This record gives sequence, structure tokens and C-alpha cells, in this order.
Amino acid sequence: MKAWKKFLLLFLFFFPVRFVFGVVSEFWFEDEIQIYLIGLKFYTSGNWPFFGPDVVYTNSQLSGALQGILVGLPFFLIQIPEAPYILLNLITFLSLYFLGYYIIRYRVINFPEWFLWTWIFTAPWVMNHSTHIYNPSYVLPATILFFISFFESIPVLKKGMINLYTSVFLMGFSLLWIFQLHMSWVLMLPFIAITFIFILLYERKMLFIYVIFFLSGCLISGALIIPTYLKYGSAASGDTASNIVFNIANTKEFFTVLFRLLSLGSFDVTKFMGASTNARLSFLSENLWAAPFIIFAIIIGIAQVAWIIISWFRKSIFKEWKAMKTLILFAFLLTYVSFFFSIKGPSSHTLYIMFPLILIYSVYCWQYILKIKLFKIIAVIFLFSNIVFHTALGLQNYQNKSMYVNRDKPLKAIQQKNYHILGERRFYDRNK
Repeated sequence: MKAWKKFLLLFLFFFPVRFVFGVVSEFWFEDEIQIYLIGLKFYTSGNWPFFGPDVVYTNSQLSGALQGILVGLPFFLIQIPEAPYILLNLITFLSLYFLGYYIIRYRVINFPEWFLWTWIFTAPWVMNHSTHIYNPSYVLPATILFFISFFESIPVLKKGMINLYTSVFLMGFSLLWIFQLHMSWVLMLPFIAITFIFILLYERKMLFIYVIFFLSGCLISGALIIPTYLKYGSAASGDTASNIVFNIANTKEFFTVLFRLLSLGSFDVTKFMGASTNARLSFLSENLWAAPFIIFAIIIGIAQVAWIIISWFRKSIFKEWKAMKTLILFAFLLTYVSFFFSIKGPSSHTLYIMFPLILIYSVYCWQYILKIKLFKIIAVIFLFSNIVFHTALGLQNYQNKSMYVNRDKPLKAIQQKNYHILGERRFYDRNK
């Protein structure tokens, strides 16, 4: 099948599924509503959004207009509450397709496409963190660009999809995109350093040119930060630096970080079922028709993480396997050590920036077992169970948490150009 036909079929099926799940997802929780308000305030007030997401632990905000524009710009085109979801799901679908295409075309060529495409568009962390209005959702497109570019900048991992000039350009673009959305951008810096170490080793004469391409990428996405620094000067960064503190308690979180990091590429759904054991059991009891499938998928999800760990010790036919294992070990140690200097513990969503890396590694791990007939059957049941889970979750969210609990409220705020109708920004909001 021609590439454009495949893309069209995938879009016609998965985009509506992801869009519908997104608009019936959590809306009224404080974090989600505040991100929505940043864009809504931009639209209704007409004021430039100098600052983006809130950092609640220090009553501060990230610099730059990107978050406000990504949420608010769609309102200028279509005045309905669902408008930001259209843009979000469009850019996340395109980025996920790019990731899937890269894996199938360049990395694990013989991997079963029926599994990869279904999984890459509907995996729990993808569905719940790239379809609804929440700042980590907007991290996904940039982190996919970043890690594909990183792979293509390392000689032993490079597959020839893009050249080194494009790689460093996209890494710079991705860095300052995520800089405006989430504090986890700091985890990108060591990977950038590795890329330039290899450039020094193999392309030293062209170093200046590559630096120019990297800075050009930074300038394009970072242009939305410039007005903030022009107006606020050194105060533009606010108190975000105070989030960096030595936290000795996090040194005990070795296995927590390991399992949460690897779970990004598995059927990890407990967080999305509820905040406590009782809430998760309640979810199952309220969805008895789906419970057997969900329990089955949870068991497979645990097995997925176990197999990913076991695979690290196995040999592989892929010549880049040793490099992949070294990279995953580096990513884990980097993430673990980074929490020594974090004001908060290792919450799963703070690791989300590593999702593309974990997914690519996991595909290498699953490539062998998906050739076995028994595991193919299990995989089909597993994917169906995944869809059942998200159907149950979507139905429950629609009734209890989605904007459709009271859609008139955001609609009136849009129509009357008064964001206060929907809610108030946090007291330390600096967008005036």
C-alpha cells in the first residue's frame, strides 16, 4: 500500500477515536482547567500570553507564549469549546505517525504493522497525555522530533532518515518548545551534549555550522520567549529556579523511577483508573462488563515491563542493540539522578518526555516474541482489551469529568469573550 493511502486510512480511523477520547477526558480538574484558561484568556482579552504553564510548587510560571498560543489560537478560527482539541489532536496524530513511520521504515523494519499502529495511537500514556488540554500533551510532538533527531545524530544509531544538519536543527527547535511547556526540558541537555561530542569527534571542521543550525532551531521556537524577556528582563524566569533543590529523599526511588520509566511503553493504567486502590476497584466494579479485559491487559502490562528488563540482558540480531541498551541505561540513570535535584518526587508524568525513547526500545524487545503464533493471539486480545479499557474510561469521564458536564460554561466564556465565566487564573498569573 502506498504511504499516502496508509496515512489516510490511519488518519480516518485513529484521529476521530483520539479526538473523541480527548474531548470527553478530564476538563474540570485544576491543572487542566488552568491550561485551558491560559489560552482562553489570550483569546478573550487579546493580551499577549507572556507566560505559560504554572509551576505550582513555587507559585511561578514558565516563560514564553507557546502554551497560550497553542490553546488560544484555535478560538480565533472557530468559537467552540472543542477548538483547542482539534489542533492538539492534529499535531499529536502527525507526530505519532512520524514516530511509527520511523520505526517501521528505518529501525525495526519487519515489526508487525497491525500491532505497532494500533499501539502507538492508543497506548495508555499516549491516549491520556496527548489528546486533552494539558501541558504534557503538547510535549509529545517535540519530544518525538527530538529523539528521532538524536538517533539520527549518533553514528552507531543513525539510519539515514535525516541528515545531521536537520537533526541538530530539530533538537534546538524541540528544546525551546518544551522549555515553554514543562520543567522536564532539562533532561534534554545531556542528549544534546552527547550529539555535539560526536560532532567534535567526527565532524570537528563543521562544528560551527552545526552550532548555527542548532541555534536556528532554538530561535524559531524560542522566538515566542523573546517578548517575555524584553518586557520582564531577568525577572522573566520568575521563581522557576527554586524548583531545583537537593532532595535526598529521592535517592531511595531507584526502583520507582525504573519501573515508572519503563511503564511508559506498557499497559500502565492504574493512574488513569483512579488516585487510590479504592478508586481503582470502584472503577472496575462500575465497569464489570470491561473488568475481565482490563485485568487481562494489566497482567500483560506487568509482563511487558518484565520482558523489557529481561531483554536488556539478551542478545539481538540488530547491530545497534548494544548502543540501544547503553542509551536506555543512560536515560534511566540520568532520570534517576535528576530527581536528586527536584523539589518533587518522581511522578510518572514528569518522565513523559522519555516516551519516544522507551517506545523505540520496547519495539526492539517485542520484535522477537511477536513472531510466535501464541504471542500474536495474546497481542490481538491485548490490543482489544486496551480499546475496551479506553472505551470504559471515556464513558465514565464523559459523565463525570468532561466539559460536557457543563459545556455551556466554556461556550458562554468564548461567546462573551470573558474567560472569568469559566474560572479564574491562579493568583500568581503574570499574564496581564
